[in-house]
Amino acid sequence: MGDVTGIEILQAIQTIHSPLLDRVFGLITNLHHEAVYILVLPLIYWLYDKRFGRYMFSVFFIGFWSNDLLKDVFRTPRPDPSVFRVLYAETGGGYSFPSGHSQTPLVFWGAIAHHLQRRWFTWLIAALVFLIGFSRLYIAVHWPVDVVGGWAIGLVVLYIVVRTRSFWTGEHQRLGLRLLLAFLLPGAALGLLALVGTVDEVAWLIVGAYGGLLFGSALEEAWVGFDPRRGSPVQHLLKLVVGFALVLAVKEGLKFVLPDTGPGDLVRYWLVAVTATLAAPWVFARFIARPAAPAAGRAQSF
Repeated sequence: MGDVTGIEILQAIQTIHSPLLDRVFGLITNLHHEAVYILVLPLIYWLYDKRFGRYMFSVFFIGFWSNDLLKDVFRTPRPDPSVFRVLYAETGGGYSFPSGHSQTPLVFWGAIAHHLQRRWFTWLIAALVFLIGFSRLYIAVHWPVDVVGGWAIGLVVLYIVVRTRSFWTGEHQRLGLRLLLAFLLPGAALGLLALVGTVDEVAWLIVGAYGGLLFGSALEEAWVGFDPRRGSPVQHLLKLVVGFALVLAVKEGLKFVLPDTGPGDLVRYWLVAVTATLAAPWVFARFIARPAAPAAGRAQSF
């Protein structure tokens, strides 16, 4: 993947640098960081729309999983630090093609832009995706073809998830089927990753979290039925504080019980996701933003 043209492009980009640009592009490249998604996804699920939140986690999972799978298929080495000025090398572990920093943000934020249908937001996301991808070339952890390939693959994945959105939201699916898919989909994804290569630490926890989210959200809709938009601004803030506290308590507390291994992380993040999608919403509906009593003669609706 690192042919002469790619080497020349990377060298040309590296001729323009400064301490300020180093910091700026370091910040930009870290916009594709797990902390960003850990913050955004609960905000969508707890405050905006549960089904859209479930869909967006599926979008994130598919974007990450397909990228991880393709990296193991192509097994392209990254630019050599002895040849190029490599910065923030810790953000570039594993194989090089396609760039996850190009593919996953395009799929994730592109799905949100498609949902919102706001031109200004679409242009903002386009600029963000470009800058994150370009930052990978500036810090020399990817070849140009990795970035362009990541964008191209991301567009294909985005098209697929948008066209199949009703499946990922769980609409028109019975509870039994949704619970079955909560184990089948992550299991199949994990099996394919193991078939083509090795399952890294991040893959274990992402697969676990995805299974827990599908499982917890299915039971929440059947048993709890909380309304994310119900409540005052103060109640919404309280939901965030309580929700993140519960999630953090489970995440950190289970470290003392479960082994620090891939399977251990899978179970831990499965339980963290169940906490976020089932336990926390139950607390919200029971103690913070209680549902209104149903009007006489009408069935209660959430």
